Amino acid sequence: MQTKTIGQVIRDAQLGLFETRDSDFLSQCRAEAERIAKENGQVSINDIRQAIPLPAHLHPSVLGAVFRSKKFRPVGFTEASHAAAHARVVRVYSLV
Repeated sequence: MQTKTIGQVIRDAQLGLFETRDSDFLSQCRAEAERIAKENGQVSINDIRQAIPLPAHLHPSVLGAVFRSKKFRPVGFTEASHAAAHARVVRVYSLV
């Protein structure tokens, strides 16, 4: 069994907080992600950002929890499309 790094522990704790605190928003994002994946065969966070505006009271990090679901599996990578990401690499997902 692989031991988690401190960074992974912190990340997982924060994503767990988002799952509880922002569950309605995440449910909306996941439903849209599922719709897009069914229509296009794949989906990334770029698609979600384009389809659903981030509420002003939420930190953009909450979007990191969108694909934390057994419905999605990573299938590739692309660049983030919003300017603040500075072309960071993000995963592309398909439905399981």
